[in-house]
Amino acid sequence: MQWLLLRRHLRTAWGTALVLAVVTVLAAGSATVATRAIGEMRSEQVTYATEQLSPQRRDVASRSTVVPGGGALSQDDLVAGLEPELRTPPEPRWDEFLDGMVRLRDELPQPLRGVLGEPSFAVSTRETLTEQVPGSGIQIPQVVMRASVRMTEDLRLVEGEWPRPTPVLSSYSGPSGDEPVQVVLSRSAARTLGWELGGTYAVDVWKFPALRVVGLTEPVDPDASTWYHQPFGRDAQLSTTPNGATIATAAVYVDPAMIGSLAFREPRTELWYPVTVEGIASDDVEALSDQVRGLTHEALEVLPEDPVWFQARTDLSDVLDTLTRERVTTDAVLAVLVVGPLGALGAVMVLAARLVVERRRSALAVLLARGATGARLRLLTASEGLAVSLPAAVVGVLLGLLVRPGAVTGTQLLWAGAAALAPAVAAAAVTVPRSLRAERRDLSAGTGGRWRRTVELAVIGVAALAAVLLARRGVVGGAGGGGVDPLLAATPLLVAAAAALVAVRVVPLLARGLERLLSRRRDLVPFLGAARATRAPAGGVVPALALVLAVSVGASSAVLLSTVDAGVARQAHVRLGADLRVSGPALSEEDVAALREVHGVAAVATTARVPETGHLLSPDGRSRSVQVLAVDAAGLAAVQEGVPDAPSGVAALASPTPDGAVPLLGLRVPDVVAGTEGLVLDLQDEAADVVVTGTADQVPGVSDAPATVVLDSGVLAGSLDMPTQPRTALVALDDGADPAEVAGALRDVVPGATVDDRTTAAGVLRESPAAQGIATGARVSVALAAVLVVLTVTLTLVLAAPDRERLFAVLRSMGVRRSESRGLVAWEVAPWALGALVGGVLVGAVVPALLRARVDLTALTGGGPQPELTVDPVLVAVGVAGFVVTVGAGAVLAAVAGRRGATPDRLREASE
Repeated sequence: MQWLLLRRHLRTAWGTALVLAVVTVLAAGSATVATRAIGEMRSEQVTYATEQLSPQRRDVASRSTVVPGGGALSQDDLVAGLEPELRTPPEPRWDEFLDGMVRLRDELPQPLRGVLGEPSFAVSTRETLTEQVPGSGIQIPQVVMRASVRMTEDLRLVEGEWPRPTPVLSSYSGPSGDEPVQVVLSRSAARTLGWELGGTYAVDVWKFPALRVVGLTEPVDPDASTWYHQPFGRDAQLSTTPNGATIATAAVYVDPAMIGSLAFREPRTELWYPVTVEGIASDDVEALSDQVRGLTHEALEVLPEDPVWFQARTDLSDVLDTLTRERVTTDAVLAVLVVGPLGALGAVMVLAARLVVERRRSALAVLLARGATGARLRLLTASEGLAVSLPAAVVGVLLGLLVRPGAVTGTQLLWAGAAALAPAVAAAAVTVPRSLRAERRDLSAGTGGRWRRTVELAVIGVAALAAVLLARRGVVGGAGGGGVDPLLAATPLLVAAAAALVAVRVVPLLARGLERLLSRRRDLVPFLGAARATRAPAGGVVPALALVLAVSVGASSAVLLSTVDAGVARQAHVRLGADLRVSGPALSEEDVAALREVHGVAAVATTARVPETGHLLSPDGRSRSVQVLAVDAAGLAAVQEGVPDAPSGVAALASPTPDGAVPLLGLRVPDVVAGTEGLVLDLQDEAADVVVTGTADQVPGVSDAPATVVLDSGVLAGSLDMPTQPRTALVALDDGADPAEVAGALRDVVPGATVDDRTTAAGVLRESPAAQGIATGARVSVALAAVLVVLTVTLTLVLAAPDRERLFAVLRSMGVRRSESRGLVAWEVAPWALGALVGGVLVGAVVPALLRARVDLTALTGGGPQPELTVDPVLVAVGVAGFVVTVGAGAVLAAVAGRRGATPDRLREASE
């Protein structure tokens, strides 16, 4: 019997089933896409954060001053070296040592074992001077002799042959021999040094054998991390001495058998495992961090009886700890962005279930009159909901996988199952046998009984308590395994529910006032519309909650995005220290003068770091080591006017005190505060009395390093005879100047310089997957909220359609025009939409404030202080206009969907 009724209901009223199916598809599809998108964002954030580290800091490496695998000189070798006997060194057991490193990695637990790549190691000598090649342009050529266990894998031989071992005499004073040592080097390094294939070049060490180039190479993968562990191996490095001489340092590779004899004084052994965290799930980050930290706290024997042990060092665990803390922020923000649409979606699902029950009212009333129990009626409506929602949930999951392809996870199945069961539960919950009896709803429009008032007061009280508790907890940056704070996730829903309950109570009161005010008018529609808003309202708690949640999602997303964008812009300004920053080659006085002449430039300030370490001497004999920064004080004060966190009083650094003391600014120098007297700055055998004019945590764009002093470059040159040549210039722009055009002009003035602007710097801060994911999530949440507004308004008006059509039938028989009837439809939804708009905006302002009070948002802004709440009036105006449009669209859809039957039929129903 029940199956027959179910078939009949689905066949005769397929429209309501279709509505329920659409809502289920939307719920299951959104859950599938959101689950996968959040998981991918977290994994991409792990990869992004670790890739910001250089391979030297990211890879798990170890250093030693002993050659591994028996390649070091033994006592027998040294004794033999005292005798005039040449011999070819034996091959070290490097293959066995490499197998030992592989074994160590394979014995590690997951996920650590999975992130460590194929191990490698290399042994190098110190930099050694070689003979200068005429015409090369290199005044000081020097080489690092190196042997690598993966030399033939990392390098590709393009000319010549690989090096072979040659006889060498080893002694306490170093290697010697008549036969040159065979080496290979990269073709670019040979070009820099002026070396040629087959050439022999002397080494500036007593009795050291010469080097013969037997092969030229090029890197197999120029971007591989191995070149960070083998400096100078890919290309020669160029530098200059203070007097302008050019230094070129290159690595030459020898046979592994030779390195033990050549590196006779403290060989530099580097062992490493390349790290790749791509594909690591965010849930494994905390475990991986613990495993990495444990690895760095123990020494591992690689090869039995070999003196080289693996003592791991890496900064990977610090980055993973930061990711764990940042995940608290991202999870909290995502929870706030998700909980609103999720609550609104639940409310819309309840409305859809009510529509199903309303369309079955007559049949259910007959079953009730024939003795059916309430449980049987609920089972019938739940079965109908389940028959519709199960296939709809499958379709939603498939659509979600089409948008975000990938394997189906347990979390996705869990959310899809919830989306499939929710309509059945909602249909059973709204099937109340007492409500199936026909009655005039407009004659019982009261405020509810005592229990309803008690529940409403309890919800409002719980929401207020949750908000207070959340605000009193204070900002938490996060610790442990992340996850979502249940109180933070529940508070937006509680606050929205409280706002909806208040709206349900306030809107009828306002409508009654309008009813009395409009009762004196001659036109019927405004008065009748206000009367229906109180006596036969289309709204209620459920649609009010859905609308308040939908509006609050848009408002909170707009406030949150504006706040984060403002924080990012502020931090970008702090990092640059000005509108533009020019860095790169040394800047001459002519270059600086040319920068000032560029159209659109208001001021220029140069900065330079003094390479020598200074010492602050106190009268009590204490000495503090400090870094010294030389700045154009007057220019810096002009450039950083209006820059956040810029210290005050910088211009005073340009003028020595009357007694000749040098003014300085201290950046977190221990026990040094403004006004400290009697200090002496000792810098490269020059000393001067100094006075501390102020202290600060940083000079934006210049330095935030502790134990740093800032002096004016002119005063530094005059008082301490320390001229400096700046490599950085901070540039302030005129009002209205185009940063992109000025940046291009600055590059023309200083070719090869890097010019950064605030827009680019802010873009770098926003490029992390977490920041992009939250921005995308906010936009998607707003779009989903707009769809839910349309569905809420449509379902609410369709639910009220039978009563409305009976009224319209009577009104049209009395001569009321269709246009006036449409005005009544607008009156049905307008008061509730206005109440939801006001309540949603208030909730949308409260939720970001609570989020800011609880969560450290600096993980999204790139650091700095907690950003202040910011409201973009343009976004607010667009949001309000969008809400009005979506409500109007929902009313139009409801009007189209509510055209059922003819006027005589409705007139006959109204007279019954």
